[in-house]
Amino acid sequence: MQNYEELFVKNALRILAKAEAEGHDLVILANPSNMLYATGIRSPSGIVILSNNCSWTLVTSILDYSRMSSQAPKRYTVKVAYRGADEALETTVPKSHIVKAPLTEAAAEIVKRCEAKKPAADLGMINHSLASSLKQKIPELSDFSRHLSKIRSIKSSEEIDLITKAVEIAEEALRRTLLYIREGVSEADIAGTLYKELLSLGSWGESFPSIIAFYANTAYPHYTPGQVRLTSSGPILVDWGAVYHGYRSDSTRTFWWGKSSSTFKKHYEALLEAQEAAIESIYAGAEAREPDTQARQILRKHGLEKYFIHGLGHGVGVDVHEEPYLRPGSKTILENNMIVTIEPGIYLDKIHGIRIEDLAVVTPSGARLLTKFTRHLIEL
Repeated sequence: MQNYEELFVKNALRILAKAEAEGHDLVILANPSNMLYATGIRSPSGIVILSNNCSWTLVTSILDYSRMSSQAPKRYTVKVAYRGADEALETTVPKSHIVKAPLTEAAAEIVKRCEAKKPAADLGMINHSLASSLKQKIPELSDFSRHLSKIRSIKSSEEIDLITKAVEIAEEALRRTLLYIREGVSEADIAGTLYKELLSLGSWGESFPSIIAFYANTAYPHYTPGQVRLTSSGPILVDWGAVYHGYRSDSTRTFWWGKSSSTFKKHYEALLEAQEAAIESIYAGAEAREPDTQARQILRKHGLEKYFIHGLGHGVGVDVHEEPYLRPGSKTILENNMIVTIEPGIYLDKIHGIRIEDLAVVTPSGARLLTKFTRHLIEL
């Protein structure tokens, strides 16, 4: 298996470079996605401390010490933060890697040892309790969240490769899963099959709980698969993604089981036209709201705009929703190597919903689609 350690070290260095440019001499990461971004560790716990003045440190619990130590890039030192009861435990953790203090106190101790004068942390991306505790222990701490969001929004070539691989896994998993669609299967059956196929192809799992919706359930933008079964002709919506070495994909396809109705076909073609107009308006330098505007204009022409009830898309990386957001009112300017979803949808309550979602890299010359699965209507 390929080792991606260098990529995650580069990510950490990007964070430190921006921190230095903003006058910070140390950065604490406590949001799990930010920790993954800087370490490559699957399901990280604790905190990461980055500095150019002292060693990079991962502070975690006794339970996760061995796992984190085995997965962390060599650049990091992994330490254990003790809770009160932990001191009574015997452990094989080297004494030099033990900080006899709870997590935020351990962070404060390391910040002091590093002689950091202007530390920062992802305070706006963690829960209030943890943020408050960090601020209490390290009063001079500044919020670095806005900068982290911007750094993560622009992908390196290595990150684009990983997301491309996640897309390939997701699409192959869907192809295999479609073979299981037959009369009598339930939404939950298909969701379970898709999850199994994602794992068998090398994904860490689902980017998010897959949406498998039959019939009128397709009209719910967010839906949890249940026990509704295929018994007659109708629409099937699949919103799914894979995770490959921490990076995610996100796509949606809407199918018809049996012979589709003329109304559904008409709505589908209108939505596809709207998506194509949006794709054509994506390029480095464009306003993030413009693709959304283009899609709505097409749907307005077809009398369907009122059924498009969410933004056109969002960034994807180590999180399935991150900057930038392609929605009305956005003042963000799209930049080269941002990766975004393009997912117009229409939702007719108690009738049907249709969403077509693709993943694309923003380039100076336009949107380069990473998804290859056909966008034209398939009748199963």
